[in-house]
Amino acid sequence: MQREEIAPNYVTMLGLISACTNLSSISHGRVVHGYVLKYGLISELSIGNCLVNMYSKCGSLTDSHRSFKELSTRDSISWGALVNAYALHGCGKEALNLFHEMQTSGIEADCITYLAVLSACNHGGLVEEGQALFNEAVKVDNKSLGAKHYACLIDLLGRAGKLEDACDVIKAMPMKPSIRIWSSLLSACKRHGKLGVAEMLAQQLLLSEPENAALHTLLSMVYAESGNWPGVEQVRNNMKIRGLRKSYGFSRIEVENELMYSNL
Repeated sequence: MQREEIAPNYVTMLGLISACTNLSSISHGRVVHGYVLKYGLISELSIGNCLVNMYSKCGSLTDSHRSFKELSTRDSISWGALVNAYALHGCGKEALNLFHEMQTSGIEADCITYLAVLSACNHGGLVEEGQALFNEAVKVDNKSLGAKHYACLIDLLGRAGKLEDACDVIKAMPMKPSIRIWSSLLSACKRHGKLGVAEMLAQQLLLSEPENAALHTLLSMVYAESGNWPGVEQVRNNMKIRGLRKSYGFSRIEVENELMYSNL
């Protein structure tokens, strides 16, 4: 594009910033940020919001907040990106304070911002704050709340050991609970020693998704913790028969302009 001497516009830069975000490459992101300044596109709010998000996803909370401060105007997306940045970096209380600061500034929270701050409460273990925010969101605009909002609250309650409260939320959901939500509750039961309930949930979930390797693995772990070694062996045999293998994740970070990979 540059060889053809075509000047980039804000759409071009949005694509490039998105690419840097997906690569978790802060060095490339800073170069693109330089181009944004060079071509005078920094005044575009969508560009500024993407830079806030890009820096946080690339590991620099400082640069993310600096990009936010440099915005000439801010909308709910700007605030949501910054709240999400602090949530991503495990700063739950700071994210919560930013959310309240946003409300004080007169900008109304939308469903995306509520999801970001609920995620922050989840990361920070802020149970009471998370419940209060969820109830507030329900009163403001119940119809905009999706399965992700409920999943976040259920995960928060489950991690805190409030399994009955988590079940009550599932019962009150206006939509059918997803496999992810049931899996979250299953993991919480396992974590807090409710192995009988965890085993029952895992078996029920496997009837719905028999090809889900992660569910088989989770059931195997529940059996192992309860000392049911024949059950562990049975799960492993079932996985072999179905040709299932647990999917392994990997992490990728950038160290001194070099990408480093590690299997998890």
